[in-house]
Amino acid sequence: MRLHTQKNLSAGLNAKEWIISVAIYIVISVTAAWLFYDSIVAAFIFAPFYLLYKKAVIAVCSRRKSEQLTDGFIKSLNSVASSLAAGLSAENAFIAAGADMEKMLGYRAGIVKELNIVNSHVKAGVRVEDALFEMAKRTKITEIYDFALVFSVASKNGADCPAVISSCTQIMEAKRRAEEEARIMIRSKQYEQRVMCIILPGILAYLRLSSGSFISVLYHNPLGILIMSACLAVYILAVYLAEKIGDIRV
Repeated sequence: MRLHTQKNLSAGLNAKEWIISVAIYIVISVTAAWLFYDSIVAAFIFAPFYLLYKKAVIAVCSRRKSEQLTDGFIKSLNSVASSLAAGLSAENAFIAAGADMEKMLGYRAGIVKELNIVNSHVKAGVRVEDALFEMAKRTKITEIYDFALVFSVASKNGADCPAVISSCTQIMEAKRRAEEEARIMIRSKQYEQRVMCIILPGILAYLRLSSGSFISVLYHNPLGILIMSACLAVYILAVYLAEKIGDIRV
């Protein structure tokens, strides 16, 4: 079983994220309407496309939250392994890990909230491994599911749980390092691509402000609207591909 991480953690945006996303989209729409169509009315035509923009924002926010939660989970496993090695039971080890993560990351951290849910389920009589499976299902994070599976098998077979957890932690840390190294390798190229994405609207803005008559033929006529629409479509595709390049998964 593999869990998809592209739609994890959140089915939408919180109030603050929603307000920010709407404000940014309004600025983008008005700017695009002025640059490509010389008409603010066109900004209203872009309004339905906010749903696509919102979907992209949700994907970015979810990916960021997923990465933060995965990093926090790896840190918590180090605490769990230390507690188990000191003689604590698995139940108490995860309670101690929750306390450690709260001290380290604050009570607002996603991993703290998730560990609190796990610990509350365990206190209600749910087995630790079952609570971890629920956490994996809730967050849609593959690493958590994989660990829950390994931990369940290790617990049933009486394996050395601290050693098993340490091994899992090393594997997950190696995966995270590989992802980060891959991102670093392409980051400079991605920045170059982002700069290139700024050049097109920058050139249009410069021409509009300095030599408006030079490109006036592209506005307020069917052929000009068609050409500018094609340019806008290519520009959006370029921005999308530039961001897609940086989405490295190992």
